[in-house]
Amino acid sequence: MDKARLTLQELRKAVDLNGSLVSVHYACESFITAKDHPAGVACVAFHDLQTGETLAFSRSDAPPSKSTEEEKEIHVLERFYAELQAREGAHFLHWNMNRPEYGFTAIAARYEYLIGVTPPVSPPHQRVDVDGLLAASFGSAYAPHGRLESIARLNNMDMRSFRVGKDEADLFARSEWGTLSRSTASKAWIIANSLRMLVDGKIQTASSAGSVEFAGANMDAVTLVLAIGDRMRLVMRSMGVRPHGTPIEFKNEYDDQYLYRALLVQFFDDVRDEEYVPSYAGGNSRIDFLIPRFNIGIELKHTRDGLKDKDIGDQLVIDTARYSTHRSVNHLICLVFDYGGHLRNPRALEEDLRREVSTPEMAVTVKIYDR
Repeated sequence: MDKARLTLQELRKAVDLNGSLVSVHYACESFITAKDHPAGVACVAFHDLQTGETLAFSRSDAPPSKSTEEEKEIHVLERFYAELQAREGAHFLHWNMNRPEYGFTAIAARYEYLIGVTPPVSPPHQRVDVDGLLAASFGSAYAPHGRLESIARLNNMDMRSFRVGKDEADLFARSEWGTLSRSTASKAWIIANSLRMLVDGKIQTASSAGSVEFAGANMDAVTLVLAIGDRMRLVMRSMGVRPHGTPIEFKNEYDDQYLYRALLVQFFDDVRDEEYVPSYAGGNSRIDFLIPRFNIGIELKHTRDGLKDKDIGDQLVIDTARYSTHRSVNHLICLVFDYGGHLRNPRALEEDLRREVSTPEMAVTVKIYDR
């Protein structure tokens, strides 16, 4: 059993037993600005999954006796280490805080730079990088770039206080500690809830939209949608041989849709046909299928003579722009049936489209069935 599965089992047990799981995040000076010193720390936030409480320590809430920015920052760092000490034995959840320039090591370096001694507490022994755990579970492309923002949007989390990294660097330069503190607290909450949804099997990523219960087992919804497409060719062949009556032929997208829907409803209770999306470029369009429980939209395409790689690519780019306006779709799955071998480089087309058209608001998975 791999390390990620062992870690998930351990965390799932901790959640079931209401054990101590605490997420931590912090905001700091831009690495571009901090050329000759460890990046300055503006604020630190913790979210306790056990109690639902969020704590944030910022330069803005330092006592009046701390008059200089250095004194205010030292106050934040001291509270950070006091919190680590008070929660000894907890599982600490974080997002990429395992790098020398950002994370526990960087905070320790900043503490020693300001005070001249090593921190009073070592980094927690039980540390879990939630970003790394998601990547190990679903692949490195589990969410578009800016993965913390993407995972929050894919799962409809509250992002009213969230600020992206560049904006946080600008806030630091303007000493807007309160806004930074609220953004950091928001991110600590998102990290904790991402872990909770992951262990509960409800997390939505660019390759996962939650679990489907079927025949006493749980199956990932996106994996299932793709697997149904993978079996389509075998079902078509079986239906093309009919001892009594006329064999069924599959010649175009409408035939594909007819069969695909019949297979889809075996696993999903609510499958909606040809859902309208708002107009785009002067015309209306419809999603072939919508699975509202998982916020999945499904588009089927059937290649033919004269339809080249670029044509399919252009169509899917337009489809993505259309579907991104649909409130019930945050994961679009495009299934392209190319049994005639019309596409020249299907694997490259899949990867290019996934990378180029996925956004933090909507993940896009493209699967071409050509063999």
